[in-house]
Amino acid sequence: MTNNKSNIEDLLEDYATSPVPGHIAVGGLRISMINTALTFSLPGLVTGMVIGTSLGLIDALIAFVSGGLILALLGFITGLVGVRNRLSSYMLIRLSFGERGSQLVNVCIAFSMFGWFGVNVYLFGDAGAGLWTLFTEQAQPSWIFVLLGGVLMTAAAIVGFKSIQKLSAVVVPLQIVIFSVLVFNTLSHVNLDELVARPIVSEMSIGAAISAVVGSFMVAALVMPDFTRYGKTTADAALASFIPYLFMATVVYVGSALAALWLLETDILKLLVAAGLGSMAFIFILFSSTITNAVNLYGCSLSLAAVFPTLKEWHITLASGVLGTIVAFAGVLEHFIDFIYSLGIIFSPVAAIYVADFFLVNRGHYTLRHCDSVPAISWPAISAWLLGILVAFASSEGVIRLTTIPACDSFLSAMLIYVLLMAFKKYGRTVAA
Repeated sequence: MTNNKSNIEDLLEDYATSPVPGHIAVGGLRISMINTALTFSLPGLVTGMVIGTSLGLIDALIAFVSGGLILALLGFITGLVGVRNRLSSYMLIRLSFGERGSQLVNVCIAFSMFGWFGVNVYLFGDAGAGLWTLFTEQAQPSWIFVLLGGVLMTAAAIVGFKSIQKLSAVVVPLQIVIFSVLVFNTLSHVNLDELVARPIVSEMSIGAAISAVVGSFMVAALVMPDFTRYGKTTADAALASFIPYLFMATVVYVGSALAALWLLETDILKLLVAAGLGSMAFIFILFSSTITNAVNLYGCSLSLAAVFPTLKEWHITLASGVLGTIVAFAGVLEHFIDFIYSLGIIFSPVAAIYVADFFLVNRGHYTLRHCDSVPAISWPAISAWLLGILVAFASSEGVIRLTTIPACDSFLSAMLIYVLLMAFKKYGRTVAA
């Protein structure tokens, strides 16, 4: 009986507050499968459709590639931190922001993941209800499918990294096949010249579009160490980031933009059905939503486990699934582009700060002293975070002009401010001594 209990505890252990043991490791390609599965998420398709119809195909392509490159570089840097010290992103945030400061950041991350969970569950419920009506000719309220999706996705997340990694190995090939059918059917009905000539339905700057692309996976890049801490080498961090964010995400965005420009439609269900996917649309929606929200809840549980260390991770995951399902009914999808645009601005400074703290301030390693002497609040980190956000919003409003990409402005300014504040702090201690 004791052995069975021990096996169950090992299965549910995800090392939220301790380093992953060296004997537990997976290759970068397998880690990249998780993030690749996320690129095929329903919100990813919606992002590609909205930006494609807002900018036109050529400018949208520029935004997709530029945003993907920024994400890949950022995910590689944050992932490298995870490979080097094998700590979760939430422990890294604790070391750089302090005990109480990290709790504030982790709660903000958890709320963002509630938002992502709500977006996915809402899309799943809406599409599920539509597909049910299509196949059975009997209408059912979408809230039934929202609740069903919430239960299914929460169950997949409770087992943690091990279940997500195995699920992604099965799901990704199916997603690629179904998505390929979507692109093939699109290009069978319309040529590229016609798609390039399609009218633009709304105004959006390329800088704002790039920030939206960055924001769509900003939280995933921020928490990349949660996955790369299971890796072994620098190459693992590179594979885990560049394959999904630069290559696969760009393919998904371009493919969904092509389909949206062909049909001039941004409703995901109508687009999939009109493209002739039929029952494959249900399979795509089911698997894409499930694995995406499993990752959302996994990250959310790690975040809140760092804030509430006395609670078991699966208890937190279960509660997060309930709250995320409630968010699905709050209309978060109505402000989807604003939501992902804001994520890029708000959370890129957090990544900048813990990357700078590890590589620049602490010279690429943490000692036992760092882990045992964490302050309550690191005011340099909190100040750099808030100032980084302020710079980005000022840039987005045209008050100042830096890179023209607000998410990049917040990252670069926060990193510079943090390093300067930490240098000033160290200099002040030296003078006082």
